Amino acid sequence: MTTFVEFAAVPVEILLGLYIYEGLFAEHRHPYAAFIYYAVWFVVGELGTFYLPIPWLRSLILFLIALAGNYATYKTKPLPCLYNTALYFLVIVLSDVLCAAILTAAGYGSEIAMGASERIVYIVMARTVNLLLIQILLLIFRQDKPRAFPLISVPLFICQILSFFACYKSFFALGGEDSGTILLTTLSLMVVNIIICFYVRILEDYYRRRAADAAAESLAQLQRQNFESMTSRQEETRALWHDIKKYVSAMEAMVASDKTEEAEKCFQEIREKYEKLSMSVDVGNAVVDSILSDAVRRAGDADIDLRLNVWVAPELNIPPADLYIIIGNTLDNALAACGGLPKDQRVVELLLRQSNHLLYYELKNPYLPGEPEKKPGVHGYGLRNVRACVEKNRGSLDISAEGGQFTVSVQLNV
Repeated sequence: MTTFVEFAAVPVEILLGLYIYEGLFAEHRHPYAAFIYYAVWFVVGELGTFYLPIPWLRSLILFLIALAGNYATYKTKPLPCLYNTALYFLVIVLSDVLCAAILTAAGYGSEIAMGASERIVYIVMARTVNLLLIQILLLIFRQDKPRAFPLISVPLFICQILSFFACYKSFFALGGEDSGTILLTTLSLMVVNIIICFYVRILEDYYRRRAADAAAESLAQLQRQNFESMTSRQEETRALWHDIKKYVSAMEAMVASDKTEEAEKCFQEIREKYEKLSMSVDVGNAVVDSILSDAVRRAGDADIDLRLNVWVAPELNIPPADLYIIIGNTLDNALAACGGLPKDQRVVELLLRQSNHLLYYELKNPYLPGEPEKKPGVHGYGLRNVRACVEKNRGSLDISAEGGQFTVSVQLNV
């Protein structure tokens, strides 16, 4: 039984390593490199367990394998790779030392060192503490954690603490006739804890992908609308060019006949058609064009003066869905805030400029006095999603509401 647990402890260490590295490193990985990396870890770990009696040497070899494997598998720089790899092995050492100290204080020091039945429970306890410490590290250092991650971690912490307590109490029941059941129960507790943590991670990834898919679908709908609108405007442009000579001839005849009012009406008709055709945006970036063209059309329908100052590269190193959330949601809020204002005050200023690898976005809009005397951060439901997107892309967000002017400023690395 002890040999089996020693053998099983290695894949458990690998699972825990996979769990923490998937959280600390970027999601992008090379699948073949990952398979080779964890396979080598498994083989060397098993051989080291039974044929390398020096614990610190075995740990050093596994650390070097993990360091090389993480660097080859995950897209990361050398220093973060070294730091995150060392974190996990530090957690292993800390959990082993902590559990050994607790059990030695309870009078079981010799048993856990000599491979008795108590050592089995010790290994399970150490890995349970290991998992708890990993959860704490991810709570602090994980970069892609959802905003509700601290709340999600609370039941996991409770589950692991209770499991540790159950393992500890199992020591006092060993030696009886039913010790096999107790050992099996402690093993089951460890497996259940690990499986629960992995399933929580899968659920987090699922909901994050679902939100991204919803944003991508909304962006695709905007692009379809933009394409249909461009096609329609092209046909209207052809018709306007076809009729322009007739309009000019008609106005000349009206002016010659002293029919000034009719000539002004004819001119106004041409002007309205021209303005309708000009309600599109072409800055060279298909995603930004779709978002801003839709906003320009909606602003025109609401008699809002949307002033654009935009210069961006044709390709941005930001997911299209994130651009839609950041620009689209803030524009929605700005246009909605102008709805109740007098026509001459409905002015929204949008600045979107790229300088080298920095993208700066600023949106200013007026609001009714006394409306957001509430905190600026709650201006519009979508700002919560905007903040999460900015944090995901490691940018900065600044929100202010002063003197009747609401301002959202975003800086992103592209």
